[in-house]
Amino acid sequence: MTEIMIPIGIVSGMGLIAGVILSLATIIFHKPVDEKEEALREALPGINCGACGFSGCDGYAKAMAKGEAGATNCTPGGPSTQQALAEILGLEVGDVQKVAAFVRCNGTCEFTNKKMAYAGTETCYGANQIFGGPQDCRFGCMGFGDCAAVCDYDALHIVDGVAKVDPDKCVGCLKCITACPKNLIKMLPAENTALVACSNQDKGGGVRKNCDVGCITCNRCVKTCPQKAIKMENNVAVIDPDMCIDCGECVEICPQNCILQMPAKEKIPS
Repeated sequence: MTEIMIPIGIVSGMGLIAGVILSLATIIFHKPVDEKEEALREALPGINCGACGFSGCDGYAKAMAKGEAGATNCTPGGPSTQQALAEILGLEVGDVQKVAAFVRCNGTCEFTNKKMAYAGTETCYGANQIFGGPQDCRFGCMGFGDCAAVCDYDALHIVDGVAKVDPDKCVGCLKCITACPKNLIKMLPAENTALVACSNQDKGGGVRKNCDVGCITCNRCVKTCPQKAIKMENNVAVIDPDMCIDCGECVEICPQNCILQMPAKEKIPS
């Protein structure tokens, strides 16, 4: 009996000592809970997409609690989340503008031509390796749907050869931006503004040969904008959404119909 009791006693004693040590360590190294950080984390959507620029929702909540980030970085959460975060932080956010992915190309099959018949792997990445893709416009959407394939929210579809985004479904996860080999997709305001649906950097005559709805650098939009919110960059009109008052004058005067007023009237198929 003694031979059995001694080992049991030793093991029990070691367990007791270990328990005491762990209890003391918990007390000594206890880190107080940051109630503000916890509240911020609860207000976030929890999808850990990284669109905020931090390592998921935990990283963003910690940065906000430390005063290292504002309340408007979470595009997937939208205005309601940003307002909630602002209240916790004691900040004024005002009217938060909804942003969503926007494909800067409107060159559907009706308006563009192909320079060759492509028979390779049906991906944008693969097609782009062969002379920049099958389209005459080397800057435009190829329509193979790499962006739609990575979208987890059914916000992207290929419509008549061009990727279209449903801003109501887009959460701003940025996956489509990474997937596009042409760098056509940007996070831009989805309401109360005008956006240029073109990325062609050729000059006017070259654009006309490739696309009927491409920016031809005519500067009419630049001249007509009452806010001076439009400028030409690399032969393409660019609108500053912070300056745009959504008057629609640039949309009306554009001879190529490549400026869209957001939200766009056209709805992509569900």
